[in-house]
Amino acid sequence: MPLHLLFPLASSFGFVLAMLLTKQATSRGASPWTGTFLANLWLAIGWGFVFGLQEERLPAEGWWQAGLIGGAFVVGQLLTYLAFSLGDVSVAAPVLGVKVIIVALLLALLVGEPVSGQVWLGAVLAAAGVSVIQLGASSAARTRLTATRAVLTVVLAILSATCFSLFDVGLQTWGRHWGADRFLPPMFVSTGLISLVFLPKCDSPFRLRQLGVVLPLLGGTVVMALQSMSMAYVLNHFGDATRINIIYALRGLWAVLFAWWLARQFGGAEAQLSRGIMLVRLTGAVLLMLGILIALWPN
Repeated sequence: MPLHLLFPLASSFGFVLAMLLTKQATSRGASPWTGTFLANLWLAIGWGFVFGLQEERLPAEGWWQAGLIGGAFVVGQLLTYLAFSLGDVSVAAPVLGVKVIIVALLLALLVGEPVSGQVWLGAVLAAAGVSVIQLGASSAARTRLTATRAVLTVVLAILSATCFSLFDVGLQTWGRHWGADRFLPPMFVSTGLISLVFLPKCDSPFRLRQLGVVLPLLGGTVVMALQSMSMAYVLNHFGDATRINIIYALRGLWAVLFAWWLARQFGGAEAQLSRGIMLVRLTGAVLLMLGILIALWPN
């Protein structure tokens, strides 16, 4: 395996770890708005440092494009945190994998790139995987309220994947035009600035200490920012987007396997679920992964 594929592999683990830590914080009462704000703040600080060191920067006429793509990223990030706050990690994370197929469909719709039969077959398998995951989520629901939350978790994850797909398409279009080295820093700085509107909905430091969630929330949002930077770095410097996205999509499998195992070890919602329900979710995640592999595998 080429060494640069270790970056998306590490990011796939990092994403699941970040979401498990954040889920621990939100289950104790922390707001998902707080997690979204902090994750975007760390990204803005990290890329702001890179921006400060740049000699050649994005021209002023490209800033609105960076801000628009940054806005899609922020909305996608918020929907991700809302999905994980409502439902299980082993439900939401695999569904986010449909992003790579949505990207192909959006490129066909917005840019005019043809959609091959291979992509359509992958989309059908991915849809089947999402349906099986939803079945596993509904089977675990004990009341109508929890069943509704399970459905809402899947819907929010799909909407999040759509926002991140728009982000990818915009980055591919405008980022390629301006050059990723110049485009990425101001784009991620804009995510931090846009996220300032979340501050009224965020928890105060005092409340976070009262809830006892400072460490998991900080850990989860820092890891989330680091895995995002890792993905941006490897895509920027190595290209190879197909194989990178295939490796990164493994996060859906890790989410099912590790969420259940870690919940058994340290406590969590998945620990209360039967092995049969987790196997149904794992089956859905495998179907989804197969769909992604078929859609992205080179002809």
